[in-house]
Amino acid sequence: MFHSSVFKHQPTDKLGETRSCLEKISDDFRVWVNGEEATVYTCRISKIPFNTIWPGYQRPIEQTELASFINIVSDEDVTLEVEVLNREYKDVMLRPFAENIPFEEKDGKIKFTLDREGQFVLALDDLHKPLFIFNTHPIECPDPKSVTYYFGPGIHMPGKITLHDNESVYVDKDALVYGCIYAANASNLHIFGNGVFDDAGEARFSRPCYGPYTNGNIKFYDCNNVKVEGVLFRDSAIWCVNLFHCFDVEMDNIKVFGQWRYNTDGVDIVNSQRIVLKNSFVHSFDDSVTIKGIDMYIDTDNKDMLIDNCVLWCDWGKTCELGLETACRRYENITFRNCDIIRSGNTALDIQNGDCAEISNILYENISVEFNSYDLEPVYQSTLEQKYPENPKMIHPWLINIVNYRFRSDIWCSDTDPGKIPMIHAPLDLEGIQQATAHDITFRNITVYYDERIPKVDGRFNTPICVHSCIEGVKHYNISVSGVTINGVPADENNVVMQVWSAENFKFTH
Repeated sequence: MFHSSVFKHQPTDKLGETRSCLEKISDDFRVWVNGEEATVYTCRISKIPFNTIWPGYQRPIEQTELASFINIVSDEDVTLEVEVLNREYKDVMLRPFAENIPFEEKDGKIKFTLDREGQFVLALDDLHKPLFIFNTHPIECPDPKSVTYYFGPGIHMPGKITLHDNESVYVDKDALVYGCIYAANASNLHIFGNGVFDDAGEARFSRPCYGPYTNGNIKFYDCNNVKVEGVLFRDSAIWCVNLFHCFDVEMDNIKVFGQWRYNTDGVDIVNSQRIVLKNSFVHSFDDSVTIKGIDMYIDTDNKDMLIDNCVLWCDWGKTCELGLETACRRYENITFRNCDIIRSGNTALDIQNGDCAEISNILYENISVEFNSYDLEPVYQSTLEQKYPENPKMIHPWLINIVNYRFRSDIWCSDTDPGKIPMIHAPLDLEGIQQATAHDITFRNITVYYDERIPKVDGRFNTPICVHSCIEGVKHYNISVSGVTINGVPADENNVVMQVWSAENFKFTH
């Protein structure tokens, strides 16, 4: 039986092997978990870093490729044996490198043991056609009647689910749900389970990412007391997981992956407060985790946020980002901590103060960043006829970037452009606010894994650090960078590319 809808308080029937029959199985890997063969599914990811603001049509499929994933739900150690199919390779990489997971190649298989929960990537030679490995403890629903929407094993097509106060969604580990989740002005929401939510059925038809016209995997406006745990989110039509003007939200052990369509940011947090994202995996085509301010909520500051113990992969854009839109008075008390960045896109640790905010008391701590020799240059597609270069440059992203490019005048459209996002509120009263400045920013204990095939620049590691103000009379100040190591070597101004202007009291120490 194929479920076309799920009614409140009504559990779905078990569909047995239906999902395995209908969903694409990997042609690239076979996997055994503790001696039993497990199903390896697929997802679509970007093949090349070629992006543009929504042009009115979706991204061509030839710019993408299939990756594989396995969703392990276990509360014990698991031993994996991976057979690589239809592919020759030289190098095996179990990532993040900071996890330092030992493996062996024997009898045509790659064998290793996971003694902890987490998100891992098995890559061969480069990052094309990887195997995502999600290893999570079971998240149970003792009573299906206790939740508003219950999705049992099998495939379901509910479409857009709109949540109201005190409602919940459960997704069984063997469930694949084609749909998205929306809420506005709702409180006490719970989305949980070990299964997959897939937004493939949603078509994008509008340019702005801020509005409710296209949903993405999750889109919440003006919500509070929200918990999202364990669920896998795949193939969003627009920004993937969205929080607009939300308060007291915890996202734990979520997986954002299989993202390839235009502007598919991973997690966007907009004019919100008391937000936690932890123990999660975000592989986005565009920016991975970004904290924004927009005109609609310009009176609400961004503050009191923690992004902790996450594995991040950015194909195009920025990985850990504040901005580019920063329409509010202040950003403060925001921490990125204990995160592993597999690929950085254009920049790993980024502050782009494109509007008017005063950004302060920001901490990036215990971050590992992997610099890959085979990463290609992110290219902006400015015309329909433009093609990605046949011989693209290798990209060496910024490690740290603090800048205040003007979002409205330099980046976005003119007032006469129909794609312009309109001002909804009157201009913010900026009296006493230091416009578009960043101060009291700390980067501490940053570990860089630097592919030795990346050329150095005048004997320096090509891991640029930039602090720059584009506004006359505005300076960034009290910026501290300490404990950066590159392949175990302490970094200093003599062995790292540095570009620091318009900054007071900038400190770079071991």
